[in-house]
Parts: sequence; C-alpha cells; structure tokens
Amino acid sequence: MSLTVNCPHCQLPQNLPENPPATGEVYCSTCGVPLPRAAVRPATVLWIDDDPLLLGLCVGVLEKHGYRVLTAPDGAQGIAVAHAARPDVILLDVLMPTMNGIEVCRQLRTDATLHDTPIILLTALNDPGARPMGAKVGATATFRKP
Repeated sequence: MSLTVNCPHCQLPQNLPENPPATGEVYCSTCGVPLPRAAVRPATVLWIDDDPLLLGLCVGVLEKHGYRVLTAPDGAQGIAVAHAARPDVILLDVLMPTMNGIEVCRQLRTDATLHDTPIILLTALNDPGARPMGAKVGATATFRKP
C-alpha cells in the first residue's frame, strides 16, 4: 500500500515507499527536506490479550486504518515483543492467566525505553478500583471492555 503525504516545507505531495526504512531519513523528492518520521512509518500498536476472538476482530480494523499491529497472547510474550519492537502504544488486557495486565504494566514501566510509551489497560472488570490501580502502576488510561 503506497502512501502520499505533503512535504512540510514545499507542500508538494510525496509518494512514500511501500516499505519505508525502519531507520534513516526519507526525503522530499522535490526540495530534499526530511519528511516527518510519523508520516513515513505507521504507528505501531502492541495489543497484549489472551482473547484470540477479540484480537481477530480488532486487529483488522486497526490495520485498515493504517496502524501496524503486533499481538501477544500473554504477559510474558507481550513484554518480549514490547522490548523488541518499541511500539508507539500498548493496549493491555488486565485479566490474563499467569501474569495479569497490572503486573505487565509494572514491569514495562521499569524499562527506560518504554517508560513514556502510552499503556492503555482494558478490563472487563466492573470495579471502580481498576482505574486507580492502573494509574498506580503507570498506566496512561484504563477503559472497560464491553
């Protein structure tokens, strides 16, 4: 899928490569100004959830809107993917076997390279204490899943 963006300097449309480089700059073919990284590489979403049905339904929607989506079925794998991929945002289920989302969030926040990455907790719990508990471990936001 090819993407066209306007150069921030000359405002002329630029066709970006289908597979832009992960590192390095992409330059405007008209004026030579570097194009913003956000325009060149789609935002990466890491979704850590043990529900394959939910992931199957939602990943396609996010990809259709231009996001690069990575998934992990449990906390340990999610932490490994987060360390390797450095996603732009992490969606994290609270209720998972073995390691729950609260513990995953706590561990992710100890990594300096992931410290400022937004982490959004998703929970089926109808518990008013879920939001404060998430904030305590460093979650950016907590939302209830329908």
